[in-house]
Amino acid sequence: MRIGWKLALVGLMLLLLLIPLGLLDSLVAERQARGQEVADQIAQSSSGPQQVVGPLLLVEAHKLTERRRVVTEGGVMREETEQASETVHYLVSPTKLAVDSRLRIEKRGRSLFTVPLFHGALKLTGEFRHETHALEDGSRLKPVRAWLVVGLGDNRGVQAMTLTVDGRPVTAEPGTRVGWLPEGLHAPVPLAALERPFAFDVALDLTGTQSLAWLPVGSETTVTASADWPHPGFEGRHLPQASKITDEGFSANWAVSRLSSRVQQVVAACPPLGNDCAGLADSGFGVRLVEPVDRYLMTDRAMKYALLFLALVFGAVFLVEALSSRPVHVVQYGLTGLALAMFYLLLLSLSEHIGFGLAYGLAAGACSALLGYYLAGVLGGLKQGLGFGLGLSALYGLLYALLRSEDYALLVGAGVLFAALATVMALTRRVDWHHLGGAR
Repeated sequence: MRIGWKLALVGLMLLLLLIPLGLLDSLVAERQARGQEVADQIAQSSSGPQQVVGPLLLVEAHKLTERRRVVTEGGVMREETEQASETVHYLVSPTKLAVDSRLRIEKRGRSLFTVPLFHGALKLTGEFRHETHALEDGSRLKPVRAWLVVGLGDNRGVQAMTLTVDGRPVTAEPGTRVGWLPEGLHAPVPLAALERPFAFDVALDLTGTQSLAWLPVGSETTVTASADWPHPGFEGRHLPQASKITDEGFSANWAVSRLSSRVQQVVAACPPLGNDCAGLADSGFGVRLVEPVDRYLMTDRAMKYALLFLALVFGAVFLVEALSSRPVHVVQYGLTGLALAMFYLLLLSLSEHIGFGLAYGLAAGACSALLGYYLAGVLGGLKQGLGFGLGLSALYGLLYALLRSEDYALLVGAGVLFAALATVMALTRRVDWHHLGGAR
């Protein structure tokens, strides 16, 4: 068979092998979706991700406006003043806010899928300064009621709460009375406390799944967090100023001022009774409990190299075939490709039961041994088969290193491809391709 036709058939076989690889990729996506479905079900039956907003001070006030008018009685004109009153609501941010979060992590799951659930002891302390100024239209505000408001991601996660305002214990009730904060708690604040700076102290036992976030509503906001989970993912608009991660867990702290965040201005501009507060969605920060090795994500990443693996192995077989003048049938190429594709199915199925690392080693060892045994017969020698088996094992080892270290994946991959090309060129620099192209 002419070498051109042989290359065309091998290329066609590569394209056909994309079909089972595509089916495997769909299977990985299906298992990922199932895992997320289980996570959502656990969140629905316990509590979802939590975001702590506040405390904020919600004030109901009468907006008093004086209007002057001229009245004529008995031919005499005189000026009268009438006072109009309108009920308004507004929010006040704390001047200082300190949040201390101590988390204990528990893993819950169904069947093969697990989700990290946290139980947190949160302590929120700070101070409010309520000031009323004359408005631009000359009207003034007279507070009539006030509440301390704490927004949450999911009320079902509240296990216990104690609250003191201005040194006095108060009782919290569910709901925030703020339209754009549907989940949370509120507690009454005495009007007398608004006349001077007053402190608050909130102790909250909170449960949630996967992530905990905070919104820096204070003029000066500090947050500390610690947990017995060694794989935190810090996310949001502000990264921690300092963090420590060990095998036993992590600790981190944030400090955000009003100069580096627009949250205070956005909160002040949002109508408390409205259903939306634009600008707050991306203003928070927090920590996500990341799974140390996401078997589906790692398998998906491994499959991105599947076509490269096929091309390298097929190229090596073709090179040995050309140099040794021992023909390899296209069906044998196909069986070799199917064995390479089987690696990913073994990896996925085993990783669901024994963990990704061990599953990878077993799947790579099984496929390397199978192909080494098979190609020893195809290429006519134990030496050739052993060489292919060892070479494939080395490729699998390299792929595992790439999966574990994304930062150097491109560099290492480019180096390997260059080395492979250089090897082929060195081995074939004296080959007469015109002679190989003749009939056998």
